[in-house]
Amino acid sequence: MSLLQLLRTGKGPMDGWIARAYDRGVQAAFRELLPALAEDLLAGMEDIRRGLDVGCGPGQFTILVAERLPSAELWGIDLAPTMIELARQHATESAAGNRVHFQVADVAALPFPENHFDAVSSSGSIKHWPDPVAGLREIHRVLVPGGRAFIGEMNRLAPPPAIAAQRVRLRHWLFRLIYPRVFLKALSPAEAREVFAASPFGAPAQERMLLDGVFWVFEVRKK
Repeated sequence: MSLLQLLRTGKGPMDGWIARAYDRGVQAAFRELLPALAEDLLAGMEDIRRGLDVGCGPGQFTILVAERLPSAELWGIDLAPTMIELARQHATESAAGNRVHFQVADVAALPFPENHFDAVSSSGSIKHWPDPVAGLREIHRVLVPGGRAFIGEMNRLAPPPAIAAQRVRLRHWLFRLIYPRVFLKALSPAEAREVFAASPFGAPAQERMLLDGVFWVFEVRKK
């Protein structure tokens, strides 16, 4: 059923063999883009002690950030046990592995105390949250006062040529097939602004468009 759901809607459980295919065919395909994305965010994270990556998947971005921030400790959470298994395996291959922690958890009920993280990131995950406002409320709760969250997602209204250009990077037939469908379940920047406005964060402090309009990143802050 999970495969049929993915084929039909581009959205569904990312566990088991699907998670392993994602690790090989999607994360690997965009690996060369991860450093650029990390550098784009690191300017706002250089002084953090603890960071959280929500919807970390197989953990490659989380690990990359930890490698770039040698004084920080990073946590990654995902609902899919296989994703966390893969993330832990990748961490063993990194010099930052002892500063990266992965666990199965839900953004709507984060297993962390209030005012715990200096920064939170999430990339391509918010479209999967049943209640995005509730997820942002939890992120707000675990951030320290003055802490920042960097939330990124595919742009539902991305230009078709830009979508096609990114699609050819994918190295697995399943994800090449469903890639255009994923955008139907994503959020446009205008829709995302409405979600953030309904959360404790309010309006984003900064907005950025990446990959020729395929991906947006909003920065929000806890007062």
